[in-house]
Amino acid sequence: MKYITILFIALLHLSVSGQPSDSPIRKSQIEKCTKPVYSITEFWQIADSLQLTIGELCDYPVIFPIKKPQHISSGFGMRKHPIYRDLNFHTGIDIPQPKGVPVYATGNGMVIGKGYDSGYGNYIEILHAGGFRSFYAHLSRIWVNTSDRVSITQQVACVGDTGVATGNHLHYEIRKGTRYLNPIGWCNCLFEVLNDEL
Repeated sequence: MKYITILFIALLHLSVSGQPSDSPIRKSQIEKCTKPVYSITEFWQIADSLQLTIGELCDYPVIFPIKKPQHISSGFGMRKHPIYRDLNFHTGIDIPQPKGVPVYATGNGMVIGKGYDSGYGNYIEILHAGGFRSFYAHLSRIWVNTSDRVSITQQVACVGDTGVATGNHLHYEIRKGTRYLNPIGWCNCLFEVLNDEL
């Protein structure tokens, strides 16, 4: 994890386009362009046309919340619920891991929700640029509080099985407005950019 953190710190200072990424005018321009975006394809088009820097990309939920996930036990979309056995829409992805495995912020942002829900168990929600929100559930421990600012790759919680769960796993969602977005494309976004740059 130290290697990834050092890599991100170094990359935050690199500019893809040579434009200053801390300019209020540029931030406003990026926010305006990403406001109507819901799909990863649309986001890629905006990121490419504006030549977003690595630092600017890190303001969005663009990495996996678990280091080296082995597999996804339940994907985004229609599924048969593992406990209730009815057909319903799964609003995120489930990543099985042992209890206590670190859960990381998938982008820079601010914690806007923390609590317990009978279905989700212990959860947190982080607000990112462009109105995107990342949501983490079934947590055994939470390391952040509401209104805390978090950085990409910062540990925010630990995997657990609180709420309605068949075992230890992280339920991860990306939300925008009232919509749930498929996290898969978003989780690989930053690494695809880094691979393209190398």
